[in-house]
Amino acid sequence: MREKPKYLPPTLRDKHRYIAFQLIGERPFKREEVKRAIWDACLSTLGILGSARAKPWLIKFDEKSQTGIIRVDRKHVEDIRFALTLVTHINGSWVIFRTIGVSGTIKRLKIKFLKEFGWR
Repeated sequence: MREKPKYLPPTLRDKHRYIAFQLIGERPFKREEVKRAIWDACLSTLGILGSARAKPWLIKFDEKSQTGIIRVDRKHVEDIRFALTLVTHINGSWVIFRTIGVSGTIKRLKIKFLKEFGWR
């Protein structure tokens, strides 16, 4: 018989925060371009160790409204926000990362910050 894998109890899991952002640029960007830009910004600003501790992860990106959600470790939200403000180009096109808001749950983030962009 196969045993169920053990998992961490909620008290030992990492706490996350979710950052809502909007891209303002010359052209619409694709998910892969945005993901690469976020990762490159974190590596160049925070370094390998800082990026590993912050654990940035692109959860969702809407190519129509150019808005998205990034999951980050709770202690490193300001570091990631700082790294995103330093992004000026994605594949040769000018871009601005605008942080809309930060929340502890995706549901509340959508209700509070992303509702005006058509998120449900």
